[in-house]
Amino acid sequence: MDQQISPTPSFIIPLSLIIFTLGLTFQSRSIRTSFFIALLSTSYLTIFRSSTGIPPLNYAYATALGCLTFQALDFLVLTNPHSELHLVGDEKNISEKPFSTRFLWAWKLVLSPRGIGWSHEPKDILPPHPKAQSRVSFISSQFLSTIPWIFIGDAANLALRSHPGFQLNGPSISNVGPFMRILNVWIFALPGAATLQLQYKMFSIIATAAGFYRPEDWPELFGKWSDAYTIRRFWGRTWHQIMRRWVSAPGNIVAQRFLNLKQGTKMSAYTKLFVAFLISGTIHQMCDYSLQHRDFWAGGSFTFFLSQAVMIILEDSVIAAGKRLGIQAGSYVRILGYIWTLVWFAITLPIWLDPYFHDGMATSEGLSVIGALWKRDWTGSSVNLSLPLSY
Repeated sequence: MDQQISPTPSFIIPLSLIIFTLGLTFQSRSIRTSFFIALLSTSYLTIFRSSTGIPPLNYAYATALGCLTFQALDFLVLTNPHSELHLVGDEKNISEKPFSTRFLWAWKLVLSPRGIGWSHEPKDILPPHPKAQSRVSFISSQFLSTIPWIFIGDAANLALRSHPGFQLNGPSISNVGPFMRILNVWIFALPGAATLQLQYKMFSIIATAAGFYRPEDWPELFGKWSDAYTIRRFWGRTWHQIMRRWVSAPGNIVAQRFLNLKQGTKMSAYTKLFVAFLISGTIHQMCDYSLQHRDFWAGGSFTFFLSQAVMIILEDSVIAAGKRLGIQAGSYVRILGYIWTLVWFAITLPIWLDPYFHDGMATSEGLSVIGALWKRDWTGSSVNLSLPLSY
């Protein structure tokens, strides 16, 4: 590790959130930009010049700060938030309100990356809002819905820790049989999806119980898994959409202002698509680097995420050709689409995940309910599942 690497301050995430929120209270773009530069500098020093000594924790810090930085680029620099962003039902311009009101407005905006309840919420993309109900009813249903995700994520995580390809300096996860290549996709995806679900549901319980939000403010984090029968639909509808707004905003600037492309054309849409995956790839590449602070390009995130954009364009072309040939979008076509989507991720995930896990992403011990019930081991470290690696 580089000799110049310093310990990561434990307060860096709260500090970054305060910088971001304070910046949003100012109407002047130049002042907001100065707050963005402060946040950018904080993120750079934390991701590239500090370490907790625990690779997964480094990754968590880098993820939070990378996302905050690009969200801040959108809200502090590229957008005029005081006139363009407002809560549904509120006045459109917040700039004339007292500081305390502006700060609370800004805090809600920062903590609403999907724009839930805001004028910019992509309602045609996100799952529908829950129906109005009592807080007690909502909290009870949210709590009960966490139970399946606890066991799903736990089981998948135990499988991940039993798989040599996901271990520190292990072999490639592609060094298995074809069935296991498909199973690898689920072993990787389910712990992450479960963690995000549990965090989201617990936050919804706490925030709703405290009276900060209503039950109607919590649409499901993920879209329907049945919608994931193309690569485009997986990324655009099924996956969490937390990053959607601020990976899209720079693409709009590039397509319309820099390249002067006509809105609604394929060239404009595909330019925005590439910029969105470029930003996502950049964030994940920085997170890859944070694991061990080695060569920045040793990680595979950049290649993986840009390949998604390339394949979506090719996929669109194949679908369009199929429609011209009279192929109807029936159940058999969708089944073929599900198979295709799984196969694509089975092929491309090793590009991202091999360096990601071999640099220690799965080295920290977690909490395992299954391990406790099965072997009286709350860490799950004594559980070693027999996986069909050669099949």
